[in-house]
Amino acid sequence: MTKNETYYRRVTGAAGMTLLLFLLLLNLFSISLVFVQDLFYHFFYPTPATVVYQLYYAAGYMLSFMLPVLLFRHLIRSKHYPYRPMQMSALPSPWIFLLLPATVAVIFSAARLNATFVNIVSYVPLSTESLIPGTNPSPLGFEWVLEVIALCVVPGFCEEFLFRGAIQTNLRPFGRGNAILISAFLFSMMHQNPAQILYTFVAGIFLGIVYEKTNSLLCCSVLHMFNNFMSTMEDMVYLGIDHVFRSTIAIYIFETVLFILGVISIAILIIRFSKQDVILREGIFERSTSVADGYASHPISPAAVRKYFMTPSMIIFLVLSVLQILFILVINYVYGFF
Repeated sequence: MTKNETYYRRVTGAAGMTLLLFLLLLNLFSISLVFVQDLFYHFFYPTPATVVYQLYYAAGYMLSFMLPVLLFRHLIRSKHYPYRPMQMSALPSPWIFLLLPATVAVIFSAARLNATFVNIVSYVPLSTESLIPGTNPSPLGFEWVLEVIALCVVPGFCEEFLFRGAIQTNLRPFGRGNAILISAFLFSMMHQNPAQILYTFVAGIFLGIVYEKTNSLLCCSVLHMFNNFMSTMEDMVYLGIDHVFRSTIAIYIFETVLFILGVISIAILIIRFSKQDVILREGIFERSTSVADGYASHPISPAAVRKYFMTPSMIIFLVLSVLQILFILVINYVYGFF
């Protein structure tokens, strides 16, 4: 291997170990949820129990993503390679008001396409989110706020912290296109659900491009939170309007308006940023550019990108993810059979 290939293999191997630790922490946390649920509801009244439980869920979910970043940094530095800090701009991009509807439009389209290809799969997410008691909207305002924090704010920040902030940033030296695609692929596999893989991959690519264009992890987090909030709000509308037909029509109107705004926003962004320097545009997706631009400062061939991506730790992570996906498919098949 060349020096650049050795460096790349170290980063991908560290990413694999990081994701294995993430899986371990998340599964231990999921198991603990089963026990603390009975504990909280035994010692507290239902409303305080739900509040305490959601706070516990938010804290545990965040730590499951953020603690592995410490291992990632240690594994890279232990071989005397530089660990590149994530880009934490103080403010999101000034284009954030166009990026918000654009994000929802892109992910919405990918989600609809995903649903078309996996319509034989009922959405049965085996994740910690499905274990939160009272995830349906509560009539109490402060419980609704806690629910938004647990399902929108916390995932939006900590998932971006790991995948865009840590993994994508440290894959940048090997080409920003490679960094975007790999982090998006790992982001989709992290969800371990056939009903989510395609649209989370598309979302990862979109958020990765935004991260490269803005150098702002905060911007990506805001977009991620906003997308999760739109999904959560749709569920609240469905449950808040007693009449099924009316709630369905309300959601369709809302989604259509937001989609149209998103398409207009995407068109404006493309027109605006397509006028950038040609060298900058050609730096995307494995095309060589000047090192001064920050693209592929440690270039490796596309064949080496694929070959040295499959480190032992990464193979184990991918195998475990695929097994989880197959398990969900089997569960859905058995459930549909009976």
